[in-house]
Amino acid sequence: MKVVLFCGNLGTGGRERRMLELAKYLSTRSDIEVYILLIRQYVNYPILYSLPVKFHYIIQKNDKKNPLIVTYRILKTIKRIKPNLIHTWGSEETFYILPSIFLFKISLINGQITSAPPKECISFSEKIINKINFYFSDIIISNSYAGIESFNPPHNKSRVIYNGIDMNRFNNMPDKNVVKTKYNIKTNYAVVMVGSFTENKDYDRFIRIANLVCSIRKDISFVCIGGYSRSTESFQRAKKQAELNPLIIITGIISEVEAVVNACDIGVLFSPNGEGISNAILEYMALEKPVIANNSGGTKEIIKDGENGILITNESDFQISKIIIELIDNVELRDKLGKSGRKLIEKCFTLERMGIDYVNLYSKVLENY
Repeated sequence: MKVVLFCGNLGTGGRERRMLELAKYLSTRSDIEVYILLIRQYVNYPILYSLPVKFHYIIQKNDKKNPLIVTYRILKTIKRIKPNLIHTWGSEETFYILPSIFLFKISLINGQITSAPPKECISFSEKIINKINFYFSDIIISNSYAGIESFNPPHNKSRVIYNGIDMNRFNNMPDKNVVKTKYNIKTNYAVVMVGSFTENKDYDRFIRIANLVCSIRKDISFVCIGGYSRSTESFQRAKKQAELNPLIIITGIISEVEAVVNACDIGVLFSPNGEGISNAILEYMALEKPVIANNSGGTKEIIKDGENGILITNESDFQISKIIIELIDNVELRDKLGKSGRKLIEKCFTLERMGIDYVNLYSKVLENY
């Protein structure tokens, strides 16, 4: 079976991480030949180059993206590869691949649903593109039931496959004190938030809460891990606050995310508009960190309030800062929430479980095509 995994690039986002994990699993299968097709030549995960997969790039990293040229080059590439199945990882990628699907009669797995925003936040133009993409897809995959509810694809084509993560990534973690020294975390305790500085991540709230906690306690640092553009307003605001408060640390994009999370005590994710299934939350849980996150989107499918994390709804910044301090002071509760989270990951969110689900789906689609 020849499978093409098609994505815009392999930057630091959640869908890119999911595609990386799936590629790792598929590459272990002798019955599957994996091709990775990227619109732009940008790969933030060097480990991919060590896998037995074949790469194809449509345009170079800094070239302008002309839609007609991109579509033509995709057609040429797909004609050369002759895959049995194409698995897209975004709305734009799915739209670009449609001419190839028509011309070469190839099965299409559409994996564009990776979030779960309120329906009113989806623009009219997005809805039109989605309808076209959904109509011509054989199967539409979401990584959460909340995503299916938000985007409302045809029921008979819809499937949910949860993220899977390679648990080997969390073995043999470096010494916590060494990591804390490297990233200038000088306090006994640390709270971390992993996510890019975008409108979907509420770093403003994270910083406000950091300042509230730091006005009471000087033994807790707040660490922001994620990519940013220097023109992004939320990053500029966070940067100013970090300059005023040494207990707020911004790492930017780093390759040691797991190590830094492991050196922290609580994992936080503020995304009030809704996630699908957040890789950041799964990684917190895999490292046995208690999680504080919004009671929205797919997050509700993995966090059971008070059992393996804490869900927030209408709590004020002050109330959340109080929750953080109480968790820091209650080692027993932190351990309980963290261990429960780890058990859930081992049961439902392993790489092998996700990989088997995808392979079974691929086989079923090809049987019926």
